[in-house]
Amino acid sequence: MARQIEDARTGDLLDGSMRQRGRPITGKAMTGAERQAARRARLAVGGKTTLTVTMSCEVVDFLSKFVRFKDLSKDDVIEGLIRKQLMRKR
Repeated sequence: MARQIEDARTGDLLDGSMRQRGRPITGKAMTGAERQAARRARLAVGGKTTLTVTMSCEVVDFLSKFVRFKDLSKDDVIEGLIRKQLMRKR
């Protein structure tokens, strides 16, 4: 139902200004490689980097239980252990 011609106060429902569904288009879409490069740059600014390690399932299970008990992140626990053991003054 369209509005009457004399009606100047009611907005038109079909004027085409309705938003589309979903996330708004920003025009700044990045590829996966660009997102990862941005993440690495943010980490570098914070003085951090990533490290990938392979451990036994037993150690990973124990680490998971430990971080739940202590309410810490795995990153914090591993960094703390390395600092205590490898970076200590001898």
